[in-house]
Amino acid sequence: MLTVLIAEDDPAMRHILRKTLSQIPGVEVLGEAGDGITAIKMMEELNPRVIFIDIDLPGKNGVELARDICDINPQTILIFATAYPDYTHEAFEVYAYDYLVKPFKLDRIKKTMERIKQQEAQRAPVPVKEFTPPVAARTTPARLVIRQHENLIFLDTQDIILITREDRKTVILTREEKLNTTESLNSIEERLPGNTFFRSHRAYIVNLNMVREIRPWGKNSYEITFSGTQQKALLASNKARELEKILALPGS
Repeated sequence: MLTVLIAEDDPAMRHILRKTLSQIPGVEVLGEAGDGITAIKMMEELNPRVIFIDIDLPGKNGVELARDICDINPQTILIFATAYPDYTHEAFEVYAYDYLVKPFKLDRIKKTMERIKQQEAQRAPVPVKEFTPPVAARTTPARLVIRQHENLIFLDTQDIILITREDRKTVILTREEKLNTTESLNSIEERLPGNTFFRSHRAYIVNLNMVREIRPWGKNSYEITFSGTQQKALLASNKARELEKILALPGS
């Protein structure tokens, strides 16, 4: 079942969205929020797979809400449904799956949800792009020291698969364990070897030596899969172009 939360301050639009979504088989609307603060609370409580977001929300606007959601669970699928066409850049920076400008046809919502359902059912498709990390990435393993409460943890960077955000904390996934730290992604990124690690998205740093596949996901983004874990990361469209240049892929 594809679960949905609606964050929209207009009661009439909330009703339209709920009615439209309820007519799609395999989709369940878990709740509605009329402001950004309520929406983030409901997101933490209900953990929906998809969230429809209006830009002009009271309390916390749609872009701020999306950034908060990304800090809690960056894998949440965000669909902006708004009367403001000028926020597409900000929306896709926080991994918007789609951006619908009001007034939009209700069939567009159905098509978007059906596309999500199909992609959810095919989480391991044939790879779109396969690549071998550049030779420069294969360097002598460095050590990364992170602070965990009052302890210092020493990690070999070659063992790190990815670094992300979950529940407002930074999570480091290695070959053997999953570590939490209060350090920011920016702070850790500054101490990582840049020829091996890549900031693919505001909520992800990935080890290029661990990447297995990159495939389209949503309107302007990609999904990264790794060797040694089922965890996935996101690749923003602007970062995809940057990565293609780093890897010197044909056509980049």
